[in-house]
Amino acid sequence: MLHNNCLIKELKKLKESSKEAVENLNSFSAFKNYMHVKREVQDQLFDLIKQASEVDESQLILVCGGVGDGKSHLISYLIDKHPELMKRFDKHNDATESLEPQKTSIDTLNDVLDAFSDEGLGSGAKTKLILAINLGALNNFIDSKYKDRFTKLINYVNSQKILEASIINNTFNQESNFQFINFSDYHIFTLTDEGPRSEYIKEILNKVTGADKGNPFYQAYEDHCLKCEQGYRCPIKENYEMLSKENVKQKIIDILVEAIVKNKIIISTRSLLNFIYDLVVNNELDNANTNRLADRVKNLKFEEHIKYNFTSNLYGHKELSNILEAISDLDPIKTRRESLDDIIINLNITEDMGCIFSEYLNVAEGSYIRDSIFNNTNLKEIFNQIKLVRDQETFKNDLIKLFVRQYLFTCKNTKLNLEDKIYKDYMKSLYYWNKGERKSLSSLYEDINSAIYKWNGVNQDENIGLLIGKNQVKYKTSQKLNIEPYLDDLPYVPEDELVKFVPNLILKFTNADRNEIYNINIDFNLYKLLVKVKDGYRPNKKDKHNYISFVEFIQKIKKLGNQNKELLIEDRNGNETRRFKLTYNKSFDEYRFTEIKGV
Repeated sequence: MLHNNCLIKELKKLKESSKEAVENLNSFSAFKNYMHVKREVQDQLFDLIKQASEVDESQLILVCGGVGDGKSHLISYLIDKHPELMKRFDKHNDATESLEPQKTSIDTLNDVLDAFSDEGLGSGAKTKLILAINLGALNNFIDSKYKDRFTKLINYVNSQKILEASIINNTFNQESNFQFINFSDYHIFTLTDEGPRSEYIKEILNKVTGADKGNPFYQAYEDHCLKCEQGYRCPIKENYEMLSKENVKQKIIDILVEAIVKNKIIISTRSLLNFIYDLVVNNELDNANTNRLADRVKNLKFEEHIKYNFTSNLYGHKELSNILEAISDLDPIKTRRESLDDIIINLNITEDMGCIFSEYLNVAEGSYIRDSIFNNTNLKEIFNQIKLVRDQETFKNDLIKLFVRQYLFTCKNTKLNLEDKIYKDYMKSLYYWNKGERKSLSSLYEDINSAIYKWNGVNQDENIGLLIGKNQVKYKTSQKLNIEPYLDDLPYVPEDELVKFVPNLILKFTNADRNEIYNINIDFNLYKLLVKVKDGYRPNKKDKHNYISFVEFIQKIKKLGNQNKELLIEDRNGNETRRFKLTYNKSFDEYRFTEIKGV
C-alpha cells in the first residue's frame, strides 16, 4: 500500500482549494514563506516604503496592478519580514476589505483615503497608508462621485500615467504625498534577444522539485515514494520525476509564456501552483483517498497509465483551469506541418510503433514506458499491448497523441518542426520595440505597413482601398496614401533583459508632412492576422468584427491620403480592367473624370 505520508498529501498544498491559498495582509504561513520567490518588484516596493517612512509628511503608496498579480502576497511578506517598518503604515486591500457591509467599495475607499483628500492633505495630519488596489478599481474611484474631493490624487494618477499602457520611472518623489508602484509593469517573464525567459516560474518549479532537504515535496518523494511498494508504477511519482528534469521545466516555462501572450491570461502565483498540481496529479487520482489510490495504482493498466501521463494532464484537461484551457489551444497535435502529418500517417499504418518511438524520442526519459512497469519488456512487446486493448483504435490515437506531445519534451532529433514562427517573430519584435532598437524594427513596420495597404484589398503601389457604397467586386475605389513610421518618441532602454515592458506593440504612423499621428495597439492575435493579410489573405466580416480597433485605425489613417484631391477607380466588368481617375481642382472648383491609358 501507499505510505500514509504519500507525496500527493504534500502536493495538495498547491491546490487553490487548500487552506494555504487564502491571502491575508496580516498572515504569512510557513508554507508561503518557503514558496516565496523574490521578484524585482519586491525591492522596488521595499525602497518606496522605506523612504516614505522617513518623510515627515503624509504618504500614500499606491500598490497597483491586476487581479492575482501578487500585491497582497508581497505586502504580507514584507509585514512578516519587516514588522517594525511596516507597522508605521496603515494597510488596506481594496480587493478584500470593507469597513461596513452596506457600503460599496467606492464608499469604503472614500473613507480610507480621507486623509489624502484635498482637505485632508491641508489639515496637517501625517498619515501613512499602503493601499493595494486593482487598476480597474482605481479608475472607477477617480471617476466616481467623490472625484471633486481628490483632485490632487487624480492629478497625480494622470500625470504618472498609471492607468495607461506605458512604462514610467516610479522612483520615490521627495516632494510628493503620493508614491506608486504598478505590478502590471512587471511580468512573470522577461524579454531577451533570444526569446522570453522566466526565472520566476523556474524558481517556483524548483521550489516543488528541487533536491533540497528543506523542500517538503522532495522530502516526501525521497522518504516515501522511493520506498513505496507501488512507486515503480505510480504516475504521480513518474510525473514528479519528469517535472524535475531541467529540459522539461524549461519547456513548461516556454508553454506558459506562450499561453500568456496568445490568450492574455493572468497567471498568479496561486494559479501557477495549482497548475503544477494538475500537471503532476491527474484529476481522477486526485479524487481518490490514500487507500483507494494504492489499489488504483496497483491495478493500473497500460492504457490508463498513458491517460495519467503529464503530457495528457497538460493538454487534455482544459476544464480544470484557465491556464490549462489556454494551453489546450497550443496542443502540438493541432499543428499542421507536412513532416508531422507524415509521421502521424506512419504511426497509423505501422506494425511496430515502438520502432518509431525509439527513433524520435529519448524513451528512457519518458514516464509512459518505464521498463519496470512491464518487467523489462522491450519496446516492441510493449506496443503489442495494443492488441490486448478492447478499443484498439482509441488506444492507438492516444499513443499518437502521446508521441507528438512527448516529442516537445524528450525528442532525439529535430526532424519534426513544431515551432510557431509567427509567435517567435512577434516576441522578437516585442523585445526590440520595448527596447527601442530602431534598426531591428524595420521589417516589423514594413509588414504592418503592407497589411494596412492590403486590408481592403490589393491596389497599386501606395494606394489604399476605399469602401464606398455597397460592397461589390465589379468596381474598386482607392486613393494614394503615403505613410511612414513615427519613431520620434520611442525610448531606448540600455538593458539587454527587459523586466518592465508593455505587453503589446503600440505602433505609430504619420504622413509626409508629419502633422497627424495615429497609433494602433497590436497584440499577438492581431499581429498574426496582419501577417496573413500581408501574405495575401483578405480579412472577412468576422475578422473585422473581432478587430474593430484596427478597422477604426484604418479609417483614421485613410484621412492622411489625398482622397479630397484624387480617387482611382477600377472597372472590372468583362475580361479587361479599365482604370479611371476622378480629380478635383480647388482653384476652379472643378471635378474631372478621365481614363488612365496604358496602365
